Amino acid sequence: MRHRLILLAIAMIFIFFLLAAAIPHVANLDLLVLAGIMAWRTPAATHFFRFITFFGTPAFFYPATAALSLAYYTWRRWQGFGAVIITMNVTWGIMEWLKYIFHRARPSLGPLEPVPGFSFPSGHAMMGTVFFGLLALWLLKKCPPRCRGRVVPVTVIFLLLLGFSRLYLGVHYPTDVLAGYAAGMSILSLFLAWWKEG
Repeated sequence: MRHRLILLAIAMIFIFFLLAAAIPHVANLDLLVLAGIMAWRTPAATHFFRFITFFGTPAFFYPATAALSLAYYTWRRWQGFGAVIITMNVTWGIMEWLKYIFHRARPSLGPLEPVPGFSFPSGHAMMGTVFFGLLALWLLKKCPPRCRGRVVPVTVIFLLLLGFSRLYLGVHYPTDVLAGYAAGMSILSLFLAWWKEG
């Protein structure tokens, strides 16, 4: 199992750098897809995706990470308590480093909210993949057996909505979001390969 997780992490890293290398070649496609999504904006959808996008912000991640860590602490899972905090902080640091390295400007087609910083990769997709992956792991261990089959599908659907919200709001390109998922999955896979609950 650990071997497969490491291979998955390597594959996700490869996909990330493939997307990064493809940016100059798919820039027009990025713009076309983004413009197509933005053309379908409605007041109700805007309200919905502004709500969804909140779950990828520091205002959510700070208290949510603390809460998940405390959940492990309460159940005397000491390694899980530290691992969640360390993993989320390392992910944040890697994300900021990648944004600085690639230095990609954000879209200017009509964003619905002001967002500072660079565009590649999407922090919402990257941080969201790691955090909600960790949350799903917790739920798979703690929720009743009849509910466990729903945890992974619901997590995947929510992450897709979170990534799509960044496109709808006009603050990321599709390649940013895809790269964010890939980077997040690589970190989550390495976490699962390394971590043994204790």
